[in-house]
Amino acid sequence: MIPELKSIATGNKVLHVIWSDGATNTYPYIWLRDNDIVDLHPTTRERMFDLTSVSIDIEPINIKLVNGAVEIVWPERRQASSYAGDWLYRHRPGHKREDPADIDQVLWTADSLQEIPRFNAEHCLATPTLLREALRTAKSTGLVLFDGLADDSDAGVDFGDCIGFKRQTNFGVTFDVVSKPDPNNLAYTAAALPLHIDLTNQELVPGYQFLHCIQNSATGGESIFGDGYNACAELQKTAPEHFACLKEIPIPCRFHDDDVDIRQHRPVISQDASGRFTQLVFNAHIADIPDMPAGVLQEFYAAYQALMRIARGEKYRLQHVLQSGEMVMFDNRRVMHGRGEYDPTSGARHLRGYYIDRNEVDSRLRVLYREINK
Repeated sequence: MIPELKSIATGNKVLHVIWSDGATNTYPYIWLRDNDIVDLHPTTRERMFDLTSVSIDIEPINIKLVNGAVEIVWPERRQASSYAGDWLYRHRPGHKREDPADIDQVLWTADSLQEIPRFNAEHCLATPTLLREALRTAKSTGLVLFDGLADDSDAGVDFGDCIGFKRQTNFGVTFDVVSKPDPNNLAYTAAALPLHIDLTNQELVPGYQFLHCIQNSATGGESIFGDGYNACAELQKTAPEHFACLKEIPIPCRFHDDDVDIRQHRPVISQDASGRFTQLVFNAHIADIPDMPAGVLQEFYAAYQALMRIARGEKYRLQHVLQSGEMVMFDNRRVMHGRGEYDPTSGARHLRGYYIDRNEVDSRLRVLYREINK
């Protein structure tokens, strides 16, 4: 509930706004001038104001309260600018803009989640509120399953179009996970894959990964998922010195074949200023030869091994045998994934995958919120 704008008071280079609930917010004049809606392009809503055109110490010629809005006349323009009370409240300095894509993380184990949250793909396409709920769940847990996809090898790819643009990598816009005679990646074999994060060698690690099961009649090959953020939280609690090492020391990651050689250095664990996890870089297959100073190597190996032992334990091993018509979506910078070994002679196993970055999912959530609440 937004309180009413009760009164205003001028200060040195600032305006004080007093609300009906007794709270007061302070707005520097230069901030008000910079965010004057008069200077937004009428169609694109982009800022056209040139900040260098005014003094940083700008003061209004006149300022008054009119019908719940603040009207200001600036020295370089005689037309009054109006700042609505609700706009001032929503954008008060020190408070982030309300964001429908800002969703709390729910850490989980195999026991607490038990099974992957499931949504019907056809219903999501037809019902914006259900699609929004699916994407909100994908953001909170990092993992959802869509079922009921059409009997079409492109159905999973087409579904992604309702969310956002697909990310192209050296494996293409889409990739087919099948056993190949001359593979350039372990995913294209029938071997077991321990839990890992994809493409940690990329400048920007892909956000969400989608894997559509087109066919799965082979023996074995169960999909495995684990909450990497929860594994990191356990490491932080049980071995803070190892946690600090993996946050501070960049490790080399590399993928190379006949056509590409893509490398990156980055810490294994990343958090924002509030301590919220933002990224896990955990892939022993494409971790390059460690190049830290000799005095750091022992510390690094102890920390990396400790995280491996936690992440690969049964506690974080949620299994699911993907069936034809199902597609899993998971946060590739959080949720580790892998699979059991399978016998390629026992039947066909064909998954089609692609990536959609986090900002695309966030954008779709915001647009859905806007459309639903129109």
